[in-house]
Amino acid sequence: MRASSMRYLVKNGFKNLWNNRMMTVASVGTLIACLLIVGIAVLFSLNVDNMVEYVGEQNELVIFMEAGTTENQLSETRSQLSKISGLGDITYVSSEEAMQSIVDKYLDGDAGLLEGMDNDFMPASFRCRITDPEIVSEITDTLQALPYVQEVEAPTEITETLVRLRKMINVFGGAIIVALVIVSLVIITNTIRASVFTRRREINIMKYVGATNSFIRIPFIVEGMVLGLLSACIAFGLVWAGYNVFLDIIRMESTSLMAGVVNQVMPFSELATQVLGCFLLSGISVGCIGSVFSMRGYLKV
Repeated sequence: MRASSMRYLVKNGFKNLWNNRMMTVASVGTLIACLLIVGIAVLFSLNVDNMVEYVGEQNELVIFMEAGTTENQLSETRSQLSKISGLGDITYVSSEEAMQSIVDKYLDGDAGLLEGMDNDFMPASFRCRITDPEIVSEITDTLQALPYVQEVEAPTEITETLVRLRKMINVFGGAIIVALVIVSLVIITNTIRASVFTRRREINIMKYVGATNSFIRIPFIVEGMVLGLLSACIAFGLVWAGYNVFLDIIRMESTSLMAGVVNQVMPFSELATQVLGCFLLSGISVGCIGSVFSMRGYLKV
């Protein structure tokens, strides 16, 4: 196809948008609504997943060492712990520090109540932050098999519950997104079909005078692309503004107890590129696909 013909068809697509501006407004409004719902679902899923992961990482493993473990053996154990995937910060707590912690926490600082106790009454231990909650059971088994380790305490039940919750949210969020994309495609297809229906006579005339299907489709595809692009940009702006307002509200209303979790809400600047790309791809794709499907019945003369 010649460049002049392509310019004519693209120009004709923009012209048709203006000539049928009521249908254009309806199509853009419909697609914006669908993109907003999809965007909210995606942002909600990402943030809940991030919060669950944060809560899971606050849990600690406590590795109690055998009585009489030497400094060299402790150093060897620490070196082994640093090589295990899924463990974060490692803190060593000596027997004396563990005893003093009990005195301060439960005995109001009165160390005399423990006078005569063996120095190894509280074993030395390592406290390790969990960086990958999904493999906490495997980590516990690995730690238990290390030499000089007496016992490993891990929040296995809590961590497994959080992992199941995160998977459930991901599956549920993904199902919602897929359903909304399908609904968006159906709605925009029907909307564009109504626009095509108003110009069915024009399409029939073009077919009779020998116009190819591609020649007839291109203006409508251009319309779909423009509708998708315009809708994506408007929806992106609305989501950006609404997200920041919501973020300000929950941060002002959150208690000190929930502050750590609330702070895990991802700033929109970290998501802007992905959201805009998703909106543009979705909007333009839905607009083009809707245009193609809407015209199938009218190209048969």
